Amino acid sequence: MDRSTLAHTVPNIDGGYQQISSESGPKMSHSENPTSATPSPTQAASDAFWAAFARESGLIELDRQECLDLLAAKSVGRIAYAVDKGARILPVNYILSNDAIIFRTIPDAEISHHALEAMCSFEVDETDEFFQAGWSVVAVGRLELATEEDFASMRYGKLPEPWAGGDRWMFLRLPCDQVSGRRVIGHGG
Repeated sequence: MDRSTLAHTVPNIDGGYQQISSESGPKMSHSENPTSATPSPTQAASDAFWAAFARESGLIELDRQECLDLLAAKSVGRIAYAVDKGARILPVNYILSNDAIIFRTIPDAEISHHALEAMCSFEVDETDEFFQAGWSVVAVGRLELATEEDFASMRYGKLPEPWAGGDRWMFLRLPCDQVSGRRVIGHGG
């Protein structure tokens, strides 16, 4: 079913779908009528979503702004870094401020010894197993101490609040130098 057909169907009582005519809907003013102008990035993302929905499943690449919006909407993610015997991935509570992920840790923690001043990855996601859908965003950057600018922006705003105990007064930041994301639209249900 294509997008225009989907827009003109409604579920019926028997569990099927019923076509509705465009004349039966509300009339649009001239300013509301669709135009052939170049679509905005938001419209293009919406079109990609509906195209994948029409195929009943799909994988959509997210642009940088949508990735940052999704990072800002969450407060728990996973930081990944290398240690002597392989990789370590830890959950942390965080905030997004000035395109950087900021979280708190203990000064003598493993992360401050192995990851500070090193390239790290950060991942956040959301999944819906029933609908077989979800999204994932990965940010990559060099982990560093939080800056004066970070503290100034947090002064009257939200602070990262760790769920783990301990004296977590060391603020670290991961600049979002590289950001990528994907959304999958499943066929579950």
